[in-house]
Amino acid sequence: MKIIRLITPFLFGLIGIFSFAPFSIKLFIFISYAYLINLLLFKNSNSFWNVFAWGLGHWGFGMSWIIVSVYYYGETTIAISLLIYTLLITILTLVFTLPLLLLKPLLKFINTKNNLIRVLFISSILIISELSRYYFLNGVPWLIPGNIYLDTYVQNIYPIFGVTAASLLIYFLCSLFIVYRNKNLSYLALILIVLSLIPEYKSFDIDKGIKISIIQPASDPFLKYESNYYYQIEENLNKLITKVSEDTKLIVIPEAELPYPLESPRFNNLINKTSISKKMLIGAWVYEDNKLYNSIYSPKYNELYKKSHLVPFGEYIPFIDGLRGLINFFDLPMSNVSHGNKNQQTIRILDGIEVSSPICFDIAFPNTVRKMNKSSLLMINISNDTWFGNSIGPYQHLSIARVRAIENNKWTIRSTNDGVSAIISNKGTIVDYLDKGRSDILEGQVELTYESSFYSLTGYKFIYLLSFMIVFIIISLSLWKNHLKAR
Repeated sequence: MKIIRLITPFLFGLIGIFSFAPFSIKLFIFISYAYLINLLLFKNSNSFWNVFAWGLGHWGFGMSWIIVSVYYYGETTIAISLLIYTLLITILTLVFTLPLLLLKPLLKFINTKNNLIRVLFISSILIISELSRYYFLNGVPWLIPGNIYLDTYVQNIYPIFGVTAASLLIYFLCSLFIVYRNKNLSYLALILIVLSLIPEYKSFDIDKGIKISIIQPASDPFLKYESNYYYQIEENLNKLITKVSEDTKLIVIPEAELPYPLESPRFNNLINKTSISKKMLIGAWVYEDNKLYNSIYSPKYNELYKKSHLVPFGEYIPFIDGLRGLINFFDLPMSNVSHGNKNQQTIRILDGIEVSSPICFDIAFPNTVRKMNKSSLLMINISNDTWFGNSIGPYQHLSIARVRAIENNKWTIRSTNDGVSAIISNKGTIVDYLDKGRSDILEGQVELTYESSFYSLTGYKFIYLLSFMIVFIIISLSLWKNHLKAR
């Protein structure tokens, strides 16, 4: 096998990422996955290495922000950074892409000539594979194909059955095109793909809005944990706080902006110095039982939510504990964080209003966010996207927050350290935003939404149950058919 032959599958895996933000060339995800399905079904020689190359291209480009964190903020050599990055991408490919090689043997086992059954089976297996991203390796639900339907008419499926339904549509259309290639249904698949990408831009109305202020400090991440830099952070925060309008009802300060914990005298002094602390929600480090937690704190009610989903290579070190001490980045306080409990109470703002408060990576887990929104009227997502640098990461993260807003029918306040901070309507529309790297405040209105989406109530289970049922029924019928033949 010549390595040069692996360039093609690598590039087809890579181009799918151009469907996601900030590029949003949505058609490319269909090209990428159709090629992958074709590899899985019809590539007889070197299929392992071809699928592996596709995965490396897909995960390598899609998660390229990892190397920004490790190299630029880890103050290490490019060689070590590339080694860690390559290790992570290889593991992601092994865990989330290569298991799809089982698809061909499974199709051979069910032994059906009915192409529609084959299409349904392939689509269902891909959905089950996607489900694994939420649980394996502590969860890496990034690059979910259904996210690309933002700003199209298909996004209206999010509040009914969630982003998973949009992924199923992509898998179904790609499978239909490949299985029925050069037949009428393959042309129908092409037409449906084009129709599914027709843009739709949702408007928003505010009947009883609440005036809010988002503070985006844009502190230097290179200096944040250096001695005495906290003086500049405090000075900048105080300067931005003075710009807040008097009639604002809520002030949101992003994830872990202050480099010392909530228990620190400096933290208490900072809060007590301002007369508007009761209006604040602020990201903060918290020490409890000798463990460090990344949290969001409500001074008015003295309530906390602790982040439950941590960023690999950012807040904990997966796979290789020996990395600590090898690279400066992994010795920072924020690289040894503990997981918060998954069943925490919502925190309150204003006059006892409950809000959901996913922190950073939490927003990528739809069921976690759904459970948070059972009793909430507003979603507040704080994040520290400085560790993405100027990569594609912050824009992917913003898109994920928009999907969660639509799924749960909740207006969303997104507050980040250096962008992209935004006010997002319950229809996923970006009402206003602060761009990357800008130090400023963003003010606007949000609306409390009392009505829960169907997805929030029961719809989140439907697509997974449907996929498992399809696979179970098809395999059961095949077993029964083989049993009858053997008699």
